[in-house]
Amino acid sequence: MSLDDPANSVFTCAVTAMALQPSSRAWVPVPCENPSAAPCHRSLHVCAVRKDSLYIFGGYDGSNRINDFYEFNFKRKLWSVVLAIGSAPSPRDRHVAVVYKDSFYVFAGFDGSSRVNDFIEYNFLTQRWSNVVVNAGLPPTARHSHAAVVYDKSMYCFGGYDGSYRNDFHEFNFETNTWSLVAATGRVPRPRYRSSLVVHNHTCVLFGGHDGSRHLNDVHIYDFDTRVWSLLATEGPAPIARDSHVAIIHSNSMYIFGGSTGTAVNDFYELDLEVNTWQPMQFNGQPPGQRFCHVGTVYDSSLIIFGGYDGSSRLNDFKQFRFGEEEFQLEIPESTLINDLRMLVNNDIMSDVTFIVEGIPVYGHKILCIRCNYFNAMLTGEMLESRAREIQITDVRRPIFISLMEYLYTDYLDVAVDVAMELFVTADRYGVERLKRICESKMLGSLCIENAASIFHAADLHNATVLRDQCVTFMLHNFDAVTKTDSFEEMGRTNVELVFELLKRR
Repeated sequence: MSLDDPANSVFTCAVTAMALQPSSRAWVPVPCENPSAAPCHRSLHVCAVRKDSLYIFGGYDGSNRINDFYEFNFKRKLWSVVLAIGSAPSPRDRHVAVVYKDSFYVFAGFDGSSRVNDFIEYNFLTQRWSNVVVNAGLPPTARHSHAAVVYDKSMYCFGGYDGSYRNDFHEFNFETNTWSLVAATGRVPRPRYRSSLVVHNHTCVLFGGHDGSRHLNDVHIYDFDTRVWSLLATEGPAPIARDSHVAIIHSNSMYIFGGSTGTAVNDFYELDLEVNTWQPMQFNGQPPGQRFCHVGTVYDSSLIIFGGYDGSSRLNDFKQFRFGEEEFQLEIPESTLINDLRMLVNNDIMSDVTFIVEGIPVYGHKILCIRCNYFNAMLTGEMLESRAREIQITDVRRPIFISLMEYLYTDYLDVAVDVAMELFVTADRYGVERLKRICESKMLGSLCIENAASIFHAADLHNATVLRDQCVTFMLHNFDAVTKTDSFEEMGRTNVELVFELLKRR
């Protein structure tokens, strides 16, 4: 068939008609290469975006308040636990979090027994948690279910519940580290909790919540220039009154998804702030399930939501709704690279190197040289193994060695807590620093009275500074209990200098 053949033109047009379909606005899963590493099912958590990453902290998993800290990198499509030095915020829910410059800030919440009003900063550059130093002013009373935004150089915090429903409005200036109470002028919103607050141009927009007797769906505007509140008169079909929803700003509109009206809902509304008109969103397919106490944010012209509570179960689904005009585009399948590479692990097909681990072959490929300097030296250098048909591997259990191989092939490994220590030692031995950090992160998440001394000992032995410092902080804080454990006794027998170090630092 020639290029000028009419049949060819018909074929081309047919293919184009099938492949180039208008993309429809729809809810879809956020592309993710390691969904098993996502945060556990939860509600009442917080999130914030910095650069190309979403950060999620704390919440309630159905049994306990938690204080884990996760990053999702949108470019790499990977979840990871955020490594940190210093004392993290106590487990909590119904708190707020914001990002300002190079820090993630957590303020107030409920720790399971009482309301708190501590203010804690995570610095992304130093990877350290620390209490925010306040130079002047009084913070808001201990509370939960409040709302907060960043505007210019300050965080603004509205309402919540401190034993009473509140409508006070506080400012924390990040440049001067001072709290101040914002004067209440104009049509001040009534006291409430579980409302939403978003920044639009030089204003912030407050929507909904609960005042202790009923759900709300009023819209209030605070003008940062005039410092005056006003009640926004809107047109169109407004969302039913609710609390515990998410609200975001995109372009000149505020979008509301989900929440509780007394029951969980999954409706999706737009408030056009140029004409002050509500309208329900139109899209193809199904929205995420009903939920409240979820989180939502904007990244790359998409509304991102995670988790929440549907009235019977906590959730950890991860969905996005992409804004923008319909355009012609090809639908591109998800990458299968990671799964394809995982198929090569311990696969004798095209294997060009064999390791003997605990007397059993483990098949590999010399492409490992690119991923690991240790294997590069072993297989291409002057080591005896470079000339051997089979390479003996000692001092590593076979399942651990295969896990190491899986990481080297795929750059990802879901590390189980019960093997994190052993895999950490192996990663250190083979010089695989990123895997070593992943194991450190897993051990940090499992740090407790019983294992603190053994993790501290391993961190010291293998030069894991972040993990070591975190263990020291934990052990000093729980010194009496830790010193009564078998692991502390074993550490003392093995390296008494570590015991002396702890005693000196008390």
